[in-house]
Amino acid sequence: MDWHQEQGLRWRPLRPFGVEIDHDLSAPLPAAAAARFVTLFSEHGLIVARGQSLDRDQHNALVALLGPIVAHRDGEAGYIQSNGADGAEGSELAFHADAAYTETPFEALSLHAVDVVDGASSTRFIDAQDGLTRLPEEWRAVLAAHDAEMVSGALDRLGGRSCDVPELKAAPQRRELPAIRVNRRNGRLYVAVSAMHTAGLAGLNWAEGNAVLNAVFDEIYAPDRIYEHIWHNGDLVIWDNVACQHARGNLTGAGRRILQRVIVGPHAHATPHVKAA
Repeated sequence: MDWHQEQGLRWRPLRPFGVEIDHDLSAPLPAAAAARFVTLFSEHGLIVARGQSLDRDQHNALVALLGPIVAHRDGEAGYIQSNGADGAEGSELAFHADAAYTETPFEALSLHAVDVVDGASSTRFIDAQDGLTRLPEEWRAVLAAHDAEMVSGALDRLGGRSCDVPELKAAPQRRELPAIRVNRRNGRLYVAVSAMHTAGLAGLNWAEGNAVLNAVFDEIYAPDRIYEHIWHNGDLVIWDNVACQHARGNLTGAGRRILQRVIVGPHAHATPHVKAA
């Protein structure tokens, strides 16, 4: 798609959503370019930049344009790592938003590929705002009328749909939250239910809730709604954690994979949670 040059920033739309930026992001952006960067993020929810080389401080400084950076806990390196071997660290991860089982999910996430096998792994994204607008009115009405039973991820179901388990085992965190929420960054409504973190709909029995949720998931996770980012060294991806949901396939055989991670959001949530990408 055609490139645009605006306020010192070169960018183009991605399909089916998001934008790609062609700019060396290792140096601070001039004021006009920084303003355009923030606007693009608010409007599109997903930014991709290739061929970058950002250390931790540079990565933090860029993403801090979008909000306060969540400090890492003592002993946490701020990387997502796997080596392509069998095991939990490389298991499949279903679509979700990080900390969506809390009242204040993380606002934005960013990953920078510092050591990956080019083309061997990917992260998939969907637009949960656009997904809501495309749902049939009857499904939107059900979601609006029934809070979602949100649960934190458990190792035995990270790759599946939690709503498919009739008697879901106790989760470390579990609460009822609106199934449709407002993105405070841009005022748009979005689908807040997800495959990984939604066990059911309050007020509906398991079969009723399961039928609605699977219909919603089949719609918002349809292949033509997914942007799949195939990782290469130097890639940088930044996404709105409530406007988007993300997922990952099994990493067995994908080789060494180290992604530097930066989080924007409430500092209270800088606690253990599913680290998916």
